[in-house]
Amino acid sequence: MYPRNYQFLELAKEFVQNELVYSTYAILVGSVARGEADKYSDINIICYTGREQYLGDRVIFYKGEYIQLHTKSILEFPNKELLSYNPWHYRFLSESIILQDTNAELSKLQNWAKSYFSSIKGEKGAIQDVERLIEGRIKYAEEQVGAGRAFGATHAALAAFTETMLLHQFIYENNVSLGHIVTHLRKLDRSSEIMDVLPFAPTSRVTFEEVAQVMTKLRDHLRKTGFEHVGGLSELEDDLWARKAKRKAEEGDEANVLWHAYNKAFSLLLETSQDQEFEDYFRTLPSPLKRSLEEIGFISLPPQDIEGLLTYTQYVIDDSKHKLKMEQK
Repeated sequence: MYPRNYQFLELAKEFVQNELVYSTYAILVGSVARGEADKYSDINIICYTGREQYLGDRVIFYKGEYIQLHTKSILEFPNKELLSYNPWHYRFLSESIILQDTNAELSKLQNWAKSYFSSIKGEKGAIQDVERLIEGRIKYAEEQVGAGRAFGATHAALAAFTETMLLHQFIYENNVSLGHIVTHLRKLDRSSEIMDVLPFAPTSRVTFEEVAQVMTKLRDHLRKTGFEHVGGLSELEDDLWARKAKRKAEEGDEANVLWHAYNKAFSLLLETSQDQEFEDYFRTLPSPLKRSLEEIGFISLPPQDIEGLLTYTQYVIDDSKHKLKMEQK
């Protein structure tokens, strides 16, 4: 565990004790829980409460550090049955640190979850859960290609591929961090051909600082159009992304920061689209913002690349299953 982790862990415990008196359970997730925190890291906490007024996501600046707080209803608190049916949705339990456990139920669940996720049954359940999740995305991408809507098809295919990469990373490394995906992808046998079809492979057209600026522009636009209440649109998020850009600049990994930014921007746009077709919603954005987003991957891939991306999605799923078979042997 990095030295920075001890400082963050103590601060997280203090924050929960002093500020989350309304919560029944609280857990630490993310880089701090994995023991990977550095000078650019923030603290990620998930808590469960019975008080509706606290629900939602927000960023808090606490004693010089950023805390990303995700407050969920106690009704969403998982149990063994829920976890067995939708294991992928609760994978964070495998790498979390308990900060508050009012009646020790969280501790029992976490111990069971860690045992479950490290078992053949748990890994098989996670694979099946992801297959169910991406089935609709793949079908939608194929329908969009058939209708000549390459933009929508591109982003549906990317969403499916990203989910399968997270699964593969989880199966092989027990890690669910989006920030590790590119590093993990480079370990695959077909990594170079996969990178060739991705729309946010590194190029000289955008710097780390410019990526952070694009994210700020997007948040600023969404805040001005009435979505300031949406989690992830806090002005403190702009500072967080500036820090992420500095970290990636030091690492020198353009593809990683572009992938991370793309996925975060995609998530924000999806959340604020209000059930509009993604392609139609994207067209309503101001032209300068659209051009900026195109720099981080919001483009249409040609049909053959979309088809290739769907093929690689199946390849990654199959490789995850292959590891499971080897473990069974």
